[in-house]
Amino acid sequence: MTSLPTPEQWVLHRLNEMELAELIEKYIDYYTVDEDGNERSVHLPMAFVNHYLERHDGVLPTVVSISTLPLVLADGGLLALDGLDRLRGIIFEIQKEVRAVIPQRKDCTKAAVKQAMEFLLDEWLCDVLCDDVGKCIIIAAALTLIERSLLPDRPAFFVTAGRRGGGKTTTLIMLILAVTGLWPAAAAWSPSEEERRKALMSYFLQGVAYILWDNIARGTQISCPHIEKSCTAAYYSDRKLGFSEAVCTAAACVHFFTGNNIRPKGDLASRSLEIRLDVDRADPENRVFKHPDPIAWTEDHRAEILAALYTILLGNPQLKAARDAEGKTRFKMWWRLVGSAVEHAAGLLPQPLDFRELFIAQEAEDEESIELADILAIFKAEWPKEFDAHDVAGFINTEFPKEEQRQAQEFLYPGVTGKFAFSGQSVGKALSKHLDDPVKKGERTLILRCTAQGKHAGKYQVIVA
Repeated sequence: MTSLPTPEQWVLHRLNEMELAELIEKYIDYYTVDEDGNERSVHLPMAFVNHYLERHDGVLPTVVSISTLPLVLADGGLLALDGLDRLRGIIFEIQKEVRAVIPQRKDCTKAAVKQAMEFLLDEWLCDVLCDDVGKCIIIAAALTLIERSLLPDRPAFFVTAGRRGGGKTTTLIMLILAVTGLWPAAAAWSPSEEERRKALMSYFLQGVAYILWDNIARGTQISCPHIEKSCTAAYYSDRKLGFSEAVCTAAACVHFFTGNNIRPKGDLASRSLEIRLDVDRADPENRVFKHPDPIAWTEDHRAEILAALYTILLGNPQLKAARDAEGKTRFKMWWRLVGSAVEHAAGLLPQPLDFRELFIAQEAEDEESIELADILAIFKAEWPKEFDAHDVAGFINTEFPKEEQRQAQEFLYPGVTGKFAFSGQSVGKALSKHLDDPVKKGERTLILRCTAQGKHAGKYQVIVA
C-alpha cells in the first residue's frame, strides 16, 4: 500500500494591473537618481504594466493548461518538465513522489500491461457495478484525464444507473481522485443554455482538468451546442462576460455527467461514452463490498493505480505506428494515445474491446437517430422512388391522421399541437435539417438525399446504403 501526498490544487488566474506590476517588480528593479546621484526604487508606470497586460505580439509565452502528471506523447516519449513547456503552453507541477512511481517504457511489456489491467479491473474497480467493458471505459476516462492537455478533441463520459445508491458519484470520485489526488468538485447542471455557456467559459479560463456535471434530473437527455463544440475543439472562443470582447481559451477539459437514466442526445451522442451501472437490488448501498470504503482504498493505493495506468499508456503498440497512421474513431489523437492503449490491454485478458463500435452503438441508441430512422422508413414505404415537400405536406395535413402520419408530423414539427396546414415550403425547411444523415433501421442504413432543387421545394429520396 502506497499513499501519495495530497497535491496542491492549481488553476490559471489572470492578473490585474497591481498584481502584474508586483510580479514584474519582483524581478526588475526600476529606480530614479536624485540630484546627489542616489538611486531610489520606484513603481513601474502603469502605462507599461498595461502594455504587458494586453500584449498580443506573441513575444510573451502563452499558458493554456496545467498538468500535475507526466504526459505520454504520440511517439511514446514522456513529457515531464518542471515548470512551463513554452512549445505547448503547459505548466508542469509534478510532485517528486509521483515522478517516482511512473514506470519506464522498456518495462511496460505485454506481461506488465496484462498485470496492470488485471489490477485495475479486479482490485481498483472490483466494487463498481458494471461489466468489464464499462470498467474499461472508466480506465479510458482516467487516461483521458491524464492526457487531456495533448488532445485536440476528446469524448465526454456518462455514468448512469436505474436508481439512486448504485455508486455513480462514488465511481467518479474514485476516478478523479486516482488521477488528480484531489476530491472532485461538482458543477450544477443548468437547464438554461445561456447559463451553461457562461459557466463553460469561466471553467475553461481557469484551466480546470474536468467538469463534473453531477446529479442531473432523472431521465434528462443531454444536448448542449457549447459542450458539443468544446468536445471537438482544442480551443473555445466566446464573448467575455460583461464586455463586447471575444475571448479564446483552451478547451482541454473532460466532461463527466452523472444521473439516473440520463443520456446524451443529438450531436453529443456521437461524442460520448456511457458507463452503465447495473443495480439489481432496492438498496444497492447495502450490498457486500470487497473494499468497505472504495474511495479511501483508492486514496491509499493511488501510487499503484497511477503506475498501472501509465503501464497501459506506455505499453501501447500504437505508439510505434507512423505519425499519419489511421485513427479508428473521430477522436484521432485520443484513440492513438488512449483508446488503442485500453483496447490493447483489454485484448490481453482477453476482453475484446472496440471503441469504434462503442461510439457507433452509442449513436445508434440516440433517441433523435431512432426517431429519424422510423420516419425515413415511413417515407421509403410511402414513396419508394422520389417525393417532394408538397407530398409530405399532403401526407401530414389530414384531419384524421393514421399513426405514421402523426409520427411524421410530430417529428417534423415537435411541440406543435392543434390543427395546422403545413406548407410545402415549411416542410422543405424541416426536411433540410435531416439531409445526408445516415441512420440505422435494423440491418439497413437509411439516408435522406435531396435529388433536385425546385422553386418552392426540393425533390427528395430515401436511399438504402
